[in-house]
Amino acid sequence: MFVIALHLSCTSAADWNKMNNIDSLTVQRLCDKSQEAFILSIELYNRPTLKYRVEGCAFFLCNAWELLLKAYLVQRDGNRAIYYSDKADRTLSLEDCVKKVFTNDKDPLRRNLSKVIDLRNTSTHFVVQEYEGIYAPILQACVENYDEKARELMGIEISDRIPENYLVLSVRRSDATIEECRARYSPEVISRMIDARSGVLTSADEEGNRRYAHTYTTELRLTKKKDADLSVRIDKNGNAPVSIIKQLVKPEDKYPYRTNYVVEEIQRKLSTNNIQLKRNGCPQEFNSWVFNLFIKMYGMKDDPRYSINTSMKGEQPRYAYSQQAIDDIYELVKQNPDGIIEDLRLKATHK
Repeated sequence: MFVIALHLSCTSAADWNKMNNIDSLTVQRLCDKSQEAFILSIELYNRPTLKYRVEGCAFFLCNAWELLLKAYLVQRDGNRAIYYSDKADRTLSLEDCVKKVFTNDKDPLRRNLSKVIDLRNTSTHFVVQEYEGIYAPILQACVENYDEKARELMGIEISDRIPENYLVLSVRRSDATIEECRARYSPEVISRMIDARSGVLTSADEEGNRRYAHTYTTELRLTKKKDADLSVRIDKNGNAPVSIIKQLVKPEDKYPYRTNYVVEEIQRKLSTNNIQLKRNGCPQEFNSWVFNLFIKMYGMKDDPRYSINTSMKGEQPRYAYSQQAIDDIYELVKQNPDGIIEDLRLKATHK
């Protein structure tokens, strides 16, 4: 009888705990640095005295994303996950971290990050002030994407560090035309600028997608509601006369969103604010079926405040929706998340 003795090299429980503790410390350190870089990117962009703030914002946003994704990879797969297999002393680049975490190369968030990385990699002497108007929507979407993914991947609430309103970038608009820029800059700079402008929004599916590019605008409108961000009034005794005028509005400006985006955005707002929609007492995701309940009950397809039919004559109706549609539906759900679905269905049967 032969006995074969196998010598197994085992890692003790204490060693495993030590390794886990090291990984935990690494994750915490990466998360802390990521948040610092993210906050610095916003502070740089919103600093009014800086002329070339786009470059600084892009650099620190990329730094913040790289650290966040590395923290997630270490937490998910261990410390070795952030190193190249053939170069043990070199950690993954941001581009490779993105590929590991966001595997769908058509994802608007991933394509947004690709544009920010391109901006970061652009030689500094090619970046001029006019780049702000080109890249501001990309950077704004990148900021919001980071806020969302930091919460989703690592449980980080950026609002614990800075107020939510600080996440809005203050954009300086430039009215300079390409011809005016030609008089200021070299042909190489102009060529890069034209390429950048044409490359930022290239495909129809990305236009209007908040994860790819997004801006905030200040809008003045007449309303009887008392919950506006800023209230003014017309006073006939005032020193400066005010007239009310009507202005034509481009449909794509007032109604930029399609159904899928509206559904996704309302669900995102509900999740962000820890509001759980319910149906018959059970959790219910805000989906297109729920959205259509609101559409039918409140006649939103016939109300110009909420939607417009963008189809051509002879085509099936195709609707686009306004920001007000998102805001009003969210508020209705927020007021009664437990019973709003049953209320809508009951009203529909008696309508």
